[in-house]
Amino acid sequence: MVVLVPVTSVNWREVTRVRAAEHQRRWVADVTYYLCLSAYDGLWRSCAVQDEDSATVGHVMWAVDPEDDSHWIGGLVIDAAHQGKGFGRATVLALMTLWEHEEPSLSGTPYAQAALSVAPDNRGALGLYRSLGFVETGELSDDEVVLRRGRPAQAPLRGSG
Repeated sequence: MVVLVPVTSVNWREVTRVRAAEHQRRWVADVTYYLCLSAYDGLWRSCAVQDEDSATVGHVMWAVDPEDDSHWIGGLVIDAAHQGKGFGRATVLALMTLWEHEEPSLSGTPYAQAALSVAPDNRGALGLYRSLGFVETGELSDDEVVLRRGRPAQAPLRGSG
């Protein structure tokens, strides 16, 4: 349902047009802030979220925590005009699928666990992440609750075991 495309010098302007719904702006930064983190912080990687017609409908970024090697999701913003269509859920699943198939070639770190943080009063986001198997850990990141989800166990190969 979505394709994640790295933000580059070619597509960054499209990504800066992504705007959260008005009521969500207290929980997310402007996408330009996330793009700056990705460009200058040295940790985060920004992706444009595109629909099946290659239209940019959102932004997400990810990083690997050097302390515990968990793969973090951040800066997930679906444009207000495209919300309610399953793009948020599809983005999280696409990111975990990317890690499943491309790691450790992308970051140098095998994918074992996904993590993210959410404002405790952001009920919509908490509901989405819980429905995807993320569990609150009791950790805090700034003023946000941390949720984690382990990588699903791999099915054994036929004939092995």
